[in-house]
Amino acid sequence: MPGETITIQAGQCGNQVGLQYWQQLALEHGINKDGTPNPYPQSANGSVLDSQTSNQDTSTDSKRLYREDHPELFFTFSDSNTYTPRSVLIDLEPSVVTKALNALPMLNPRNTHVSDHGSGAANNWSNGYKYGSEHIESILNIIDKEADKCDNLSQFQLFHSVAGGTGSGCGSKILEILQDRYTSKKIITTNSIFPSNEKTSDVVVQPYNSLLTLKRLIEFSNATFVFHNDALNTIENTIFNQSGSLQDQIISNTTSFQGTNKLIAFVSASVSNPMRFPGYMYSSIESVMSSLIPTPDLKFLTTSVAPFSTQSHHNYVNEYDMFLELSDDRYKTNRCVSTSPTSLTSPPEIAYISLMNYLISGSKLDRNEIRKGILKVQARTNFVPWTSRSVGVVHGKRSPYLEGSHLEGIQISNNTSIIDVFNRILRQYDLLVKRKAYLSTYTEDNSAEEMERVVDMFSECKESVVRVIDEYSACRSIDYLEDDDIEMDI
Repeated sequence: MPGETITIQAGQCGNQVGLQYWQQLALEHGINKDGTPNPYPQSANGSVLDSQTSNQDTSTDSKRLYREDHPELFFTFSDSNTYTPRSVLIDLEPSVVTKALNALPMLNPRNTHVSDHGSGAANNWSNGYKYGSEHIESILNIIDKEADKCDNLSQFQLFHSVAGGTGSGCGSKILEILQDRYTSKKIITTNSIFPSNEKTSDVVVQPYNSLLTLKRLIEFSNATFVFHNDALNTIENTIFNQSGSLQDQIISNTTSFQGTNKLIAFVSASVSNPMRFPGYMYSSIESVMSSLIPTPDLKFLTTSVAPFSTQSHHNYVNEYDMFLELSDDRYKTNRCVSTSPTSLTSPPEIAYISLMNYLISGSKLDRNEIRKGILKVQARTNFVPWTSRSVGVVHGKRSPYLEGSHLEGIQISNNTSIIDVFNRILRQYDLLVKRKAYLSTYTEDNSAEEMERVVDMFSECKESVVRVIDEYSACRSIDYLEDDDIEMDI
């Protein structure tokens, strides 16, 4: 039996994405906004939970007995027959948290932490980190109470932005504490939203914030799912704006982040599909992560999402077609096209360390088409030379609460495209720190000693990021696993 997951949402971005995430999970498990469950649909073996049966037996165990899914891994089920998300909402500014509580009454208002001042972190990592340090006991009390409700807690997952203030700074502090308090037995994963490039950024200090956050992701998370805003915007334009009508463009402009947040929510929810709708393989988050992450430093994961059948009005012909779509770089949440050349003529080809495809369907899958898809992906994918070139396949089950049996899917991969993401952040950082631009916003005073302390802090963070870049570069070599400098957990 897989263990429970506690979700932590930090900052404006983390709570906006978190709201979409819980709406997605509630939809898949037939849970209303107030937490009350809808009758479980007719299952494959003929059992059904109807209103009459529900009225006859109101015990918690009896109600769970009629479900073939496992919403309790992400929701707490109460004696009053309601589900409450196992989530903790944290922000220094109350508007987004208030909006989430109003939009989804099932969220527990006692699991929220909002600053009394309500002024936010001003997009500054230091402000968020300082606030998290000062209020860590209050935040931990909420997390510990939620952990006490779990029978077999296995994972913490964090939704946050890398470049803002609260999500990056306070989120970093929470990662440190969770790692120290729980990591010997629990997996800590993050769904991290990386900023757009410098041409479209509205936060001038985002390279500083990103660098400080990356050091904590490197040291304190077990796996990080990378969602890059530039790539998300491209996918959103492809999937959600296919009709191209003026009305659609107006709607898209007024809800600029809604589409990208839905993408992140769909991917994040799909990752746990084999746990929530159990099958024969990958029935725990540990089994998924162990298949994707070979060493502790190679833990930055790229996802890919095929167009939603409900949004694009495109139903895939078969599993082979799905494999081809998931391998298309246009649908990857982190661009897999490198701009960091190793020579003057061409950039290095992206190398894949591991690859896993989720095929989610309400009907049986065609093994022959899957076999053809695996062979095609293996032929087209540039794997690192020391890996087995295997392509994992998760047979996900489509929720019985969703209409139709459309084939949907996501892909999770561990590849060297993260080098380019990190290099871009470092280039932006170097441009700022060379002139000591905006460093005063991270100092407690304007003394030379304090300025030197901040520069040393940034240099230490840069060294951690460079080390991971070097690790991903080194993994392209056939001798990577034989390197004496690499320590592997056995």
